[in-house]
Amino acid sequence: MTGRYMKFVPREEIYENYVKKLSPISTVEILDVREALGRICAQDVLSGETLPGFNKSTFDGYAVKAEDTFGASFETPAVLKVKGQVEMGKAFKGEITSGEAVKIPTGGFVPNGADACVMIESTKEIGDTVEIYAEVRPGENLVRYDEDIREGEIVVEKGERINFGHVYTLLSLGITTIKVFRKVKVAVISTGDEIVEPESAKELTQIRDGNTHTLVSWLNLFPGVEARRTAQIVDDLNSLISSIKEALKDNDVVVISGGSSVGEKDFTTKAISSLGEVRYHGTWIKPGKPTVFGVCDGKPVLGLPGKPSSFIVSSYLFLFPILKRLAGQKDFLPVPAGMVKIEDEVEAKMRRERFFFVKVFKKDGKMCATIIPGQSMLISPFRKADGIIALPPGEGIKAGEIREYYRFDW
Repeated sequence: MTGRYMKFVPREEIYENYVKKLSPISTVEILDVREALGRICAQDVLSGETLPGFNKSTFDGYAVKAEDTFGASFETPAVLKVKGQVEMGKAFKGEITSGEAVKIPTGGFVPNGADACVMIESTKEIGDTVEIYAEVRPGENLVRYDEDIREGEIVVEKGERINFGHVYTLLSLGITTIKVFRKVKVAVISTGDEIVEPESAKELTQIRDGNTHTLVSWLNLFPGVEARRTAQIVDDLNSLISSIKEALKDNDVVVISGGSSVGEKDFTTKAISSLGEVRYHGTWIKPGKPTVFGVCDGKPVLGLPGKPSSFIVSSYLFLFPILKRLAGQKDFLPVPAGMVKIEDEVEAKMRRERFFFVKVFKKDGKMCATIIPGQSMLISPFRKADGIIALPPGEGIKAGEIREYYRFDW
């Protein structure tokens, strides 16, 4: 028995009325900052101190009063008395007065009274004096005590994905624990009479399951996700209903590979409807048209097309934003990685938004991309691809046009 798509909708409607309406997971965990890379911060983190906390030299040289160097040159150097030397990790005792200099290493404490540093390359020490061959201005060659981070400043925002810069900052501030949202648990179900395991010997018309195993590996690259393949079933409605029901017990999201179209053995929409509600069936994109968006027990259940290229594109455009939204990430929709010059031409002939796999490279100092041809049944297009470009309905591409591209990463 065949069915019909409920309604073709643009992906923006899916984002607005499905993805954005999902409620992020509220459960919070406390982690050691050193183990939090890639997780989603659960609350604003404020600095408890000011960094660097003291005026710091940016070069080896001499701390001085800038006005003492005005007019200095190789012909007429400024001559200053060397009052002492700054030791790393220690504050200099005393204060510089006019006519004095203190030798200082890179990163050293700038003594009180000094307002600039002269690079050692522009000096020559003679006995207990130093000749200065270049003038400096106030603030030159030093970092102010509050130039980096100020007390009370937000250093990690709620909903930000914690990156290595956050980790470095937090540890530098003496913050060693952080609250993060718990991982999103994802169940992936494989369907299809023709599907066999990758290690299996297969018949001519069978297909080894690259979809679900690859997806689980891909999802688990994101530290905020815990994905596992929970079932591999034949095309049977009752088996699918049972597998979804079981997966909903311990997971936040259920993903079904295959069976999302309208053929006699495509049971995804029926299975979801029997347990909850199908919100959307059919998107106005290519590849990825027969994607299914449902909700069961208040949890998103997604039916992804079984064709390899459709599966990859739908995962990137829809599943990833859903997971980021649930994980509490504030920026969860796809964002272009940059602009590329397209080397190929594409005919304007389709009313759907189209996506093309591209290989990105540098040519004559510019980022360029070539479109990788191939039907949605094929593996090769995305095997060679760095990402995708989007082509709005009815548009074509002329060689040399500049377009946004989306990179395949988290």
